[in-house]
Amino acid sequence: MTRLRHGPAPTRQVHGTWRRVTGSAGRVRIDALADEVGWTRRHLDAGFREQIGLSPKKVARIARLHRAASLLPGASDWAEVAHTCGYADQPHLNRDFRALTGCTPTEYLAGPA
Repeated sequence: MTRLRHGPAPTRQVHGTWRRVTGSAGRVRIDALADEVGWTRRHLDAGFREQIGLSPKKVARIARLHRAASLLPGASDWAEVAHTCGYADQPHLNRDFRALTGCTPTEYLAGPA
């Protein structure tokens, strides 16, 4: 967090792409964003890794999971949450949950053990 507060500001392209990715909850195509800023996808990826510390795809994945986590508590249909958040299906949501949080959605909702 200190680096974000005291480090150099990201370029306009990286900052704008960050805002688009997080604002869309990860539902925007990275290659389309690269085209919008006039960079190749590889160049955008390198800029993100250098300035943010993560690739744009990883930021999109985290943003998508964050959105899903915010919808799960009141949801009666987790497959619908998965669809709403851009996952192909509920098993993909479950895999991302485990990969990014270390727990399943059920364990996440149960809170600390």
